[in-house]
Amino acid sequence: MKSAHLRQRHKLLALAICASTTLGGCSGIFNPGTGKFHPGTTLADLPASALPNEPLVTMPRVELPVLIESYEKALAANSDPKTRRQIQLRLADLEMERLEQLQADNPAMAVAYGDAVRHYEALLQTSADDDYLAYRLARARALDGNTSGALAALENIVDTTPDSPFIAEALFRRGEAAFGRKQYRAAERDFAAVLAEGDTPFARNARYMLGWSQFKDARYREANETFLALMDELLAENEPRRRLLGQLEQGERRLANDTLRVLALGFNYLGGAGVIESFNPEKGPRAYQHQLYHGLGDWYAESERYRDGAQTFLTFVEHYPLSEEAPHMHVRAVEILQQGNFPSEVIPAKRNFVTRYGIRSAYWQKAKDSQRDLLKLQLKPWLEELARFDHARAQALAKEAHGARTNAKVADKTQRDSREAFMSAASLYGEFVETFPSDEKAPELTFLMAESLNESGQYVQAFGAYRRVAWGYTAEKGIAPARATEAGYAAILMASEVHKREREPERMKYWLDVKIETGLRFADTWPQDRRALAVQLDAANHLFEQYRHQETIAAAEKAAAWQPAPDAAQRRSILMLLGHSYFEIDDFAAAENAYTQLLSSMASTDPEYLNTRDRLQSAIYKQAEMILSQVQLTSDSMEFAAPTEEAISLLLKVRQSGRSAIAATAQYDAINQLVRLQRWSQAQSELADFRQHYPDHKLTPSLAAKAVAIYQGMDMPEAAAGELMTLANSDPNAEVRRSSLYLAAEQFEQAGNHPKAIDAYRQYTRQWREPALQNLEAQYQLVSLYARAGNDRERNLWLKSLSGNRVSEPRGRYLAAFAQNELADQSYARFERLSLTLPLKQSLKNKKQAMEVTVADYKKVLDFGIAEFTTAANFRLAEVYRQLSRDLMDSQRPNGLNPLELEQYEILLEEQAFPFEEKAIELHEANIQRTADGVYDKWVRSSFSSLENLLPARYRKPESTLEWSEEAY
Repeated sequence: MKSAHLRQRHKLLALAICASTTLGGCSGIFNPGTGKFHPGTTLADLPASALPNEPLVTMPRVELPVLIESYEKALAANSDPKTRRQIQLRLADLEMERLEQLQADNPAMAVAYGDAVRHYEALLQTSADDDYLAYRLARARALDGNTSGALAALENIVDTTPDSPFIAEALFRRGEAAFGRKQYRAAERDFAAVLAEGDTPFARNARYMLGWSQFKDARYREANETFLALMDELLAENEPRRRLLGQLEQGERRLANDTLRVLALGFNYLGGAGVIESFNPEKGPRAYQHQLYHGLGDWYAESERYRDGAQTFLTFVEHYPLSEEAPHMHVRAVEILQQGNFPSEVIPAKRNFVTRYGIRSAYWQKAKDSQRDLLKLQLKPWLEELARFDHARAQALAKEAHGARTNAKVADKTQRDSREAFMSAASLYGEFVETFPSDEKAPELTFLMAESLNESGQYVQAFGAYRRVAWGYTAEKGIAPARATEAGYAAILMASEVHKREREPERMKYWLDVKIETGLRFADTWPQDRRALAVQLDAANHLFEQYRHQETIAAAEKAAAWQPAPDAAQRRSILMLLGHSYFEIDDFAAAENAYTQLLSSMASTDPEYLNTRDRLQSAIYKQAEMILSQVQLTSDSMEFAAPTEEAISLLLKVRQSGRSAIAATAQYDAINQLVRLQRWSQAQSELADFRQHYPDHKLTPSLAAKAVAIYQGMDMPEAAAGELMTLANSDPNAEVRRSSLYLAAEQFEQAGNHPKAIDAYRQYTRQWREPALQNLEAQYQLVSLYARAGNDRERNLWLKSLSGNRVSEPRGRYLAAFAQNELADQSYARFERLSLTLPLKQSLKNKKQAMEVTVADYKKVLDFGIAEFTTAANFRLAEVYRQLSRDLMDSQRPNGLNPLELEQYEILLEEQAFPFEEKAIELHEANIQRTADGVYDKWVRSSFSSLENLLPARYRKPESTLEWSEEAY
């Protein structure tokens, strides 16, 4: 039933609306400053209610008076209550429409709506819960100026028909009234109820007024949440296609601006910019987040709270450093600080802008070209301003530090501050140039950057900047900057400073190369500059230090041809460089020429005179040395003679410029070459001259060896031996003394002066135990010399010494075996000389003792294991036994023996002699067995001969051969 009743009511409402003119809309906005609404916000301006679309029916237009008269006649003629009520409602609406038309046609006229009010009131008396009548009554009363009555009518709708299509407006108007009475909680309730109705024409303004109700109730967080929801709606925050503030229509934009302003007030009350982020939805900040900061910041600025305003904009920048709006927000902060006259804060803010958005920032790297173009507009003036500010501050601090030298602590701190300021200035100058490389100020600011880098100790970077000013811009633009020359010279100084401070060898070399290159380039670019020649010579000196001698020569020769001509000191430096460089590349003739010119311009008292003379002599000496290095000395050709003669001439030429150490060396070498050429007479003459002029020279003692060669060449061995003895007794080198003494002994022996030879060998054996073999050789020579002299006693002493040596080398063992064999031979000779005489017992005893000594001596020989002496010793040992056997048989017989006794005596002798003969055979056979080892010397042969006599049946057989055929078959 109720839904049928509502459908009937809607039809009547549609009929009433069709018959009336369009109702005004609620487009007014509350002004929080005055507590009033804008004109047109009364109940009379309520908008027409929206109903479901009805079929469009085209009806002929009828004038209102005629229409009213027609309805009045119908009312009079109709007695049906229901129909009469419908006609009365229609008459009330037509009256209302007539009055509104009258008002519209006569704006200045005060139109009374009393008749319409009475019509609606009469109808309501019988239908108190009719929301349409209550709504129309409220409108009529409002137009008639009865606001309280209008509100009472709307209250009736709220109380009686909550489902009424007019409920939203009723709630809204009631809320407005409560707000006007400062009943903010009641107003908030009604505005919230309007929003609960959904999408109604009053929803947006209800939200706005809800926010104000919460704000006026000092509930700022809830108020701001409400206002933000309104902004979300206006800017379609939650829609796929958002809207910008500038895209809103005038009314919406005004509403949005007012909302942003009240939001700013709320943020301020809640603590300022720091709370804005706390209102972000879960999905993140809103697209118009910057508008919130902008509104608050501008409000602070209008309120002359400049620091708070600037900080608000910078807070946004901190939160959203990479946002598209961040640079503009930062600029606005700077503007507010300038507006508030805070210069100490403006500079840091500008500096921060450069850091955040300059060409070296992450923001710049991600920005589009259009964004970069906008950034450049602000960066260009600020970069230069900040750079010059820091540069001036750095210079002032440097001056202050210089003045505070009496207070080291203060001076150090000020100096550090100055350096940091210079570094900052250099960075900013560099960023300007990097950002605006083609700007006309770029060369000047690059130079200032170089100056700042220099002052801050960043010499590598300073070098690069100076070099760019000096040559880079000229190469790019074809025109040299104003400070190009100054920058070029400064670049040399920077390279020098870096080189001086480097500690790593490779880096030191690199920067020296850079300094050289820069210096040569400076001199080549600005040859007329007063510093150019000095720079050229400095580069040449460094080239020489780097052993780049060809380049040194080129640089020095260019300096020699300089105009204006080099002065005396520069000329001297050039000749020295040329001389040294030619010397180093082995062009000694050219070096000699340069040194000759240089020496001719010097006084003998000049501190550099002797050094230059030595260099000249070295150049001449080296020419001779090069000739000699190419000489091919052979034993069967004299092709070397001519170039060697030329070399000797050069060597002797060295002393023409003075007797010096080099001249001495050259003369010494000349003597050597004369010896090689066997020019004994001239060699002896130069040797005598050397000894006369350089008696204390370190080479003088060694001339004795040269003299030895000369005297040997002149066939004067005893004179040579005398020189050698001088060496042996005075040379500081122990090896020279040792070898000279041995050679002297040999030369004395060659000269036939055996006593001096013996003395020299004896001295050698006493003084030089090492090398041991050489000492043994000297002993061996003494054995020979004493043998020649017939001094057996001394000879035997040295033989015993030789035989007892413990040198393990083959030669040492050989000499020991030789000496022992000689001594054994002497023992054998003594044994052999002893004859067996009567009384036989005594003589036999002596003979056996001699035999034992001899056998022992030969066994010592055998212990050495030297084949040459082993076979001899074996032979001698066999012969000792054979000799004793023979001597026994040949011994004297006792007198007075009868034949029988004699025969028995003979038998006894044979029994005594037989074992010795057997032993002899055994030893000889052992000796001849060495033939199996390939040993067949005279002692083996002698053993064969002895065995032929001892065992003729076995060893004296004639040789026999077999015919081939017999052997084969």
